[in-house]
Amino acid sequence: MDAVVCTLALCSVKDVGKTLKEVQRVLKPRGQFIFIEHVAAPDGTSLRFWQSLLDPLQQFVSDGCHLTRETGEVIRGSRFSDASINMTYIPSISLISPHVFGTAYK
Repeated sequence: MDAVVCTLALCSVKDVGKTLKEVQRVLKPRGQFIFIEHVAAPDGTSLRFWQSLLDPLQQFVSDGCHLTRETGEVIRGSRFSDASINMTYIPSISLISPHVFGTAYK
């Protein structure tokens, strides 16, 4: 494939690393991985406290969605090259307001 687009899905997979390996497998050389994912708030913040507290309930009611995944770090640590990972906050969705978005290449 020339590109794989992933939007708000890696929070719910059982094994993010295994999923990213599959993305790399299906991409052609220099294929692009485009993503946007909600992620855990920074450690020590009140939002991270609430995410950690509510994470078990969130997984139960939201088809396995994890509030405390650090998906950006997992992408950064995978075998993609030229990864551009940006962070933003979407205030209107408070519990999942931290997001990472960007691109990476095979």
